[in-house]
Amino acid sequence: MGFRETVRRLNDANSVTHGVVTTVLTAGLAAIEPRRLTTGRRVAYRSAIAALTAWTVWASLRPADEPDLLGPIGRGAVATGAGGTALGLAEAGEALDARLHDGLVRAGARRPRLWLVAGQALLSLGSWWVGRQGTRADSERTEDAAPADHVELTAELRALAELLLSATDDHGAPALRAQLVDARLVRDDPEEAFWPWLSLETPTEGPRAVPGTATFPVLGRYRTLDDRSFDVRLRVEGGRIDGLHIDEGDDWTDEQRTRWDEADLDLSALGSWPTADALELFIETPDGYRSAAQ
Repeated sequence: MGFRETVRRLNDANSVTHGVVTTVLTAGLAAIEPRRLTTGRRVAYRSAIAALTAWTVWASLRPADEPDLLGPIGRGAVATGAGGTALGLAEAGEALDARLHDGLVRAGARRPRLWLVAGQALLSLGSWWVGRQGTRADSERTEDAAPADHVELTAELRALAELLLSATDDHGAPALRAQLVDARLVRDDPEEAFWPWLSLETPTEGPRAVPGTATFPVLGRYRTLDDRSFDVRLRVEGGRIDGLHIDEGDDWTDEQRTRWDEADLDLSALGSWPTADALELFIETPDGYRSAAQ
């Protein structure tokens, strides 16, 4: 798993990665006994709790498929407020920690701090699990209420797929071109103006491509949003065209990815699909992508 995917999962409140990391961090903070800290270390301890609180709140408010009602500024404001509240309640939390610790000692616990760590870990993991199940239930209700529609593939989207498949006759391209003739667009929300990840469906009869499940090794690159590069790719599942999607440019530097993440941007900012004449084709090779014009 690459760095970019790791960051995405960390910031997805419903991902296992997020649940594990927040649980480990919470348990790690619970392992510290505040009464033994110096003034400087206590400031760092309280700041860590505030930062963890702000991050978990920000991640929980970050939209997945739903419209972003708060926006980056709104999410940041709410997360900052949550962190500030955690900082303001730090003294009360430390007093409660001391009472629990001393109560466990009086009850005969040989290692009271380990009991506190276990309790905090279970609470953190339980909260993540309940939130995740609630999100899944909402998603299932939405899917039941709004079944997907199959609509004609627009000429513009069809031209993008045709262009990608025209760059080579390898990797099952002839079979995929034949499937594209009757491909239809699967839309969960027919009123959605733009979505950078589209599902396509083709008839079950006819030839299948080999390899059967892959990202087709030809991408179309174009530039927009302050001259950033973005890649249009075609997905294959079970030997049939599965969809089209836009991804951040494969040629982005670490600095560009950092600026993109810090600006809290996502692919919905593109607003629309490119036209076929805006794309430059690249073919995947053992040494990376090379221009199809070479």
